[in-house]
Amino acid sequence: MARGWQRDQIRQHIFLGAVIVGLAALTPQAIAQSTVGPESGSEVSATLTLSAGSLGDALFAITNTFGVNIIADERLIEGRQAPALEGVPSADEALERVLEGTGLRASQSTSGAVLIEEDVSAEATSADETSAVDTASDIVESVPVTVVGSKTGATRQEFGASVGYLGAERIRNETISDVEDVFDRTANASTGSSISGAYSIRGVNTDGVAGGLNRSNALASILVNQVALGVSSSSYVKPTLFDAASAEVLRGPQSSLQGPNALIGSVYINYNRPDFNGYAGSLRAEAGELDTLRFGLMQNVVLAEDTLAARLALETRQSDGDVDNPTTGSDDVRREDEETVRLALRWQPHGNEDLVVDLTYQHNESDTAASAFVLPSADGGDLFDREQPYDVDEAFPSDFDLISLETQWQMNDRWRLTSVTGASEFSLESLFDGDLSAFDLLVVNSFIKEELFSQEFRLNYEGERISALAGIFYSDGDYTSGFSGTGVFPDGMGGVAPFNRVTNQKENIEQQAVFGQLSWRPVYDWELTVGARFNHEERDTDDFADNNGAISDLSASESFDQFIPSFTIAHDLNDATRIGASYSRGFQAGGTAFAVFQAQATPYDEEFIDNYELFLRYQSLDGRLVVNGNLFYFDWSDQQVTTTLPGGVPGFDNAVVNAGKSEVTGAELELEWRATERVSLFTSVGIVDSEFKTFVVNGVDLAGRSLPQSPDLTATLGGRYASERGLFAAATFSYTDDSYSRIEAPEVTRTRERNLLSGRLGYQRDGWQAYVWGTNLLDDEYELFLQDGSAFGVPGSGAYGSVGATRTLGVGVQLDW
Repeated sequence: MARGWQRDQIRQHIFLGAVIVGLAALTPQAIAQSTVGPESGSEVSATLTLSAGSLGDALFAITNTFGVNIIADERLIEGRQAPALEGVPSADEALERVLEGTGLRASQSTSGAVLIEEDVSAEATSADETSAVDTASDIVESVPVTVVGSKTGATRQEFGASVGYLGAERIRNETISDVEDVFDRTANASTGSSISGAYSIRGVNTDGVAGGLNRSNALASILVNQVALGVSSSSYVKPTLFDAASAEVLRGPQSSLQGPNALIGSVYINYNRPDFNGYAGSLRAEAGELDTLRFGLMQNVVLAEDTLAARLALETRQSDGDVDNPTTGSDDVRREDEETVRLALRWQPHGNEDLVVDLTYQHNESDTAASAFVLPSADGGDLFDREQPYDVDEAFPSDFDLISLETQWQMNDRWRLTSVTGASEFSLESLFDGDLSAFDLLVVNSFIKEELFSQEFRLNYEGERISALAGIFYSDGDYTSGFSGTGVFPDGMGGVAPFNRVTNQKENIEQQAVFGQLSWRPVYDWELTVGARFNHEERDTDDFADNNGAISDLSASESFDQFIPSFTIAHDLNDATRIGASYSRGFQAGGTAFAVFQAQATPYDEEFIDNYELFLRYQSLDGRLVVNGNLFYFDWSDQQVTTTLPGGVPGFDNAVVNAGKSEVTGAELELEWRATERVSLFTSVGIVDSEFKTFVVNGVDLAGRSLPQSPDLTATLGGRYASERGLFAAATFSYTDDSYSRIEAPEVTRTRERNLLSGRLGYQRDGWQAYVWGTNLLDDEYELFLQDGSAFGVPGSGAYGSVGATRTLGVGVQLDW
């Protein structure tokens, strides 16, 4: 009780601290307006000479000549022209001259980037110019791309970590609905199953190699507007990409910056914030096969000029899916049913662009089927008959709420203070068939609940040769889960045994950390970066189980301390090319495993990854070609191995020992090419070679075997074309190699390769577009995740699980104003 009171006090004090930071930022110095351009303390001796041409090319040239970070919406700059320049000595003057008469202006964001936006005070452009903008190709991503996950404002070409990136225009113009579509388009990333690891990065599933024993540990996390979701909400909630500014998949350990649940990477979903450019909005409606309906509405509202703005986004996604239940007659077993509301407010006190407060609230209600497992029929059918013959219709209703409060104060040209406060709550109540049959043998009701609070303060310094980051972090999370069921269950020997079980596990995790990063340029073309995180963690766990009248009521408390270092050295070969090497460490938290029949609580320690990388970053001087590559090797030590205690019941009397060791090598190569103003192409390749070195589970030595859910090869190829007459086409092909799902049955649970083609074809004009769309256009048959159901009497090989969706076609329309 005392610790709970102390946690509430800590939360109140931290929130008060965040408010104080915002109020402190209201000093006269903070209210002073900034100027557009590079740091006042920097020395830029370059001059710019440029032929007349497109505005996009001129902005690229200014970026590369003066080193300023320019961000622009392609719909604004496409079709506009810039005059010739000769010997222009500064970015300020160059921007002023190329934007003159365009109806656009340059302003500075809180991160120091230069924003190109509509000048609402300027006279409207001519009808011809407006038409050119409205029918623009919307192809080119903003250059350079700032990586939100870097926490320093580093661009993708500066950041040593491997980043799979989707910008606003790709999200808008491709068939991308949620975060799973991001994984399908990212090298060395793949989707799995919500109940056993929703995704994998670099050949490692977020649930670990043997599945998680608790609901508070994961190997990666998803962050929405810089706030990390819980382990269960990361698996069950599929964050929408409607009105998203970008999605980032950071591959490799991110523990030194991100902290917990970042052993193999982090995923950032960054939604658009409100702006002060007017009352922009959009409406999207789509309909398709399988009773697919999608509707999205976004509206930006300026509540007080240059001071307060709001942005509202509403979305619904519904589909019956392609799985039937012949026993109950249901035709929507794999249904999608999602409703999302997101309201964001932006406050700039006194109209000061150096002080920005962003508040985001998001609510999601879901009745989407989390597993929709299919089984082969007894008469010789296979999984692609897409039937689930259970005697009950499974249900997985959930609710999710998230609040993100972000405050950024650009104190001067060199110092920036950031506060990120997050709170979220997730609840799931599910009903599923425990015997996998058409007979009423066992129905199980389960529940999951998460309540999380986090606070982070960051102080950034940007000098001529030195840049630095210092931060503190606090989080408090309550995780509750359990289930109840009465009936009979396969005993593993061809018969059944009585099953009457109730479980309830509660875990509280409190974490405090300090972290930092220092970058130094000893000479202009070399940069050394060191980082570290000191993390302290306390866990209190209560585990109750009633197993056929045998009561187990256990509790445990554990604390852990971690030191997580990182190091990067980078060399700029020229203005277009950077190479480098890095080392980073990642950790997965320890915990306590409970043997319910034997009434034992067994603690286990953290597991660690030591990751080594070489990287290449290339961007042509005109900005049209980007080539990024990473080679990596990591050593995974003290792996958490699940085993059954001597004399215990498998699946119930489990313990975890730190006895495993694995190695993973691989590479990512990503290329983006703006071939013309109306054609863009992209491709990526990911290669992984994973291997258990030491890993014994229940007497079975897995040494030499690859990790589960670890495809050796992933690849994407795609592009977009938009004609001057308004016709456009976009397509993406992705390939994922075969793998296996469960370490106890690698052959039975082997999934085949995936060949996915999706696309859009349509017409756009004057703020609207109409199109046809399609997913899995090749109608490829593939499995997402399989389990061994031999003990349940599953016919054939005994494999059952989830399979990929069939080809789906539809139509859509989008209006923008």
